Amino acid sequence: MNAALDLDDLTRLNEASLDAMARLGASLEPSDQGSREAFSRQVAAVEALLKQTYQAAALLARRSADCEESARIWKSMADYANQVMVLLSLLKDRNPGCGTGQLHDLALDYKAAADKRYHDDLEATLCQKTPLPEGLLPPLASLA
Repeated sequence: MNAALDLDDLTRLNEASLDAMARLGASLEPSDQGSREAFSRQVAAVEALLKQTYQAAALLARRSADCEESARIWKSMADYANQVMVLLSLLKDRNPGCGTGQLHDLALDYKAAADKRYHDDLEATLCQKTPLPEGLLPPLASLA
């Protein structure tokens, strides 16, 4: 049994906060100061989770066994950042003064960074699996 958490586990744990932000955003009464403050607190909580998840992805990718595993981690992070962005795309126009626009931009930046790392790792994986052309290097026997 493997008791280690992976990034998919962390993103599943974060779904409750995303759901809470969606609920609060949908029921937000712009004229109600208390409602706006509760929503802003939830936006800040989701921002903290997004940052923490990105940090976890970086740590997991550094500890990964190979580039293929690292690519899977960054793909999962990009998908999570995209999930946050999609939700915020709906909320930021309705509730612009609650930090949703800034969090949307941050999620976009994290998605772009994770996508870049994902593609870099995929390229490295392909390079590792590509055999060297015959005759590129001298035979090992001639080095003796």
